[in-house]
Amino acid sequence: MTKAKAIDKPGTAQQSQLARAFDVINALINATQPMKLKALAEVTRLDASGTLRLLKTLVELGYVIRIESTKSYLPSVKALFPIGLYHPIQELRRDAAQLLIEIQQTCDVTSALQIFLGGQRVVIDQRHNSSRLTPFWNTTITSPLHSSASGKLYLSTLEFNERRKLVGSSPLERFTAGTLTRFEDLEANIQASLEQGFFTAKEEAFSGMSSVAAPLRAPGGLVIGAMVATGNASQLQDKKLIECGQIVKRSADFLSQMSPNIRTLESLLGQN
Repeated sequence: MTKAKAIDKPGTAQQSQLARAFDVINALINATQPMKLKALAEVTRLDASGTLRLLKTLVELGYVIRIESTKSYLPSVKALFPIGLYHPIQELRRDAAQLLIEIQQTCDVTSALQIFLGGQRVVIDQRHNSSRLTPFWNTTITSPLHSSASGKLYLSTLEFNERRKLVGSSPLERFTAGTLTRFEDLEANIQASLEQGFFTAKEEAFSGMSSVAAPLRAPGGLVIGAMVATGNASQLQDKKLIECGQIVKRSADFLSQMSPNIRTLESLLGQN
């Protein structure tokens, strides 16, 4: 038993050290100004000496910048912008820019471009509507799969048994009066959405908010992401929601057919 613990310890220590390093980087990225050692230690809940050692390593690796005059720290370009300007994800953002603007202006919604990366929905661009309200504050989307348009779309890319396992057994968690809480109802909704070519969520995750999502498809048929429109439920009543869904679908179909970067991303995102 003693030997086993001795073997496990280094790996656990290395993992813990790595986690602490990411805590420091994330704290700097989310800060609105350079941070000093004491503030960083407080935010990350680490001791000052350990934080200082991590900072020295991160400075050497190029992820953190130390400002000598104020003895404070900033995230470097390497930490803030880990992918290059011409990475296919960046290029896809540029390809979709005008389409997102057209969706936003035509439907008076917040339009967004998402990719499906390793089982996660990731926002890579969005355009706000006139109210400036947005459903997305972070890059990774955490809204429930069964009560959001993009979540249902993602579920549709999985096999039936995978969907059931991922969502869980009925009753599903309820968030509003419109939330689908029976797996059978969710499944019927997904199948109907596949037939019409876009997915909807009518005040299912949040009261007062509705959304539509249409798939981005690579040439081989793989769904790599979605174009999404989210707006005020009072504006997106049944008829308007369908009209907006058709607009989003046309934009997603056009981008799928015309963007060479979707073809490039197929190999990167194909192992979701």
